[in-house]
Amino acid sequence: MREVVMKQQIVSNRPNGFFPALPPSWFHLCSSDDLNRRPVGIILSGLTFVGFRTESGRVVVLTGRCSHLGAQLVHGTVIGERLACPLHGWEYGPEGRCEKIPAQEEIPSFARQCVYPAEERGGHVFFFNRPQARFALPFFDRLTPDQLLAAKPFELIAEAPWYFVGANGFDIQHFRMAHDRTLLEPPEVSSPSPFARRVVAKFAVTGKSYQDRLTRLIAGPQVTMDVTVWGGTLILVRAEFRRTTSFGVFNVLPIDAERTRGRVIVWVKRSQSLFGRLLFDPLNAAIRRRFIQTFLRSDLPRIAGLRYQPGNLIAADALLSEYFAWLEKVSNPLPTENT
Repeated sequence: MREVVMKQQIVSNRPNGFFPALPPSWFHLCSSDDLNRRPVGIILSGLTFVGFRTESGRVVVLTGRCSHLGAQLVHGTVIGERLACPLHGWEYGPEGRCEKIPAQEEIPSFARQCVYPAEERGGHVFFFNRPQARFALPFFDRLTPDQLLAAKPFELIAEAPWYFVGANGFDIQHFRMAHDRTLLEPPEVSSPSPFARRVVAKFAVTGKSYQDRLTRLIAGPQVTMDVTVWGGTLILVRAEFRRTTSFGVFNVLPIDAERTRGRVIVWVKRSQSLFGRLLFDPLNAAIRRRFIQTFLRSDLPRIAGLRYQPGNLIAADALLSEYFAWLEKVSNPLPTENT
């Protein structure tokens, strides 16, 4: 039990023979404000993680179950620079070592938690689920978090494996069937990093729904979609219309082999004026959040129950097939890697 709690070994289950249950990547933990109030936990494919902010302001993410008897550290208390277990009070410092046991002075060698790289970005906390990050936490090209305002995150539950979520952006055929978007020119695919896959495609907004009519009126009749998937789980989307641009970070949070939680943060550019920052920007972010939530929610019934069957991909699925081949390489753990 100690080995499982301390190292929280990689879930090696590969139900389809191609992808792990939990890939090595960056995951959204919570907002910075949430971490200011209390420890925050998250479960990914059965593995638990906990984050807390020390008294000095440092953000720390550890394995979520205490190395002693497996108590949930998310229910613990922050004491100075340490997180105390709620069951027996074992106190863990920012380096994962147990630094105090109330019942005795001697601290056993197994009393430690794995520590994960953690970063704050634009009022949100992200962590990499390996002791060392394979790649830096990405953001939108040519922009800093200070230039954007984030709306309140929202979540969606997809009845599909995690690896289908990022693949959706490379399934160009589905944009016409699901979203009334007509492809105007061949999409451009690139890899800005060994751990990233990017597709840029230009569409006409041809739908007749109220939302599409409003989109054409306010934003414009065409949109250039720029989708970059990092590590298979962190998806950065830039939707550029004639008169406006929307930004979204879609984080893929695997629940199990059949279900995936998607956590979405919509961003808008900040206004230059104080009036705009105080009144217009929050309203703009809320409206865009609503539109994007509706857009994404329509995909949920369409992707429910999907299964990866590479032998069934046809010539028209070339971008999708290439994406899955790339994802298989970057998502599987290294032989020496553990959580």
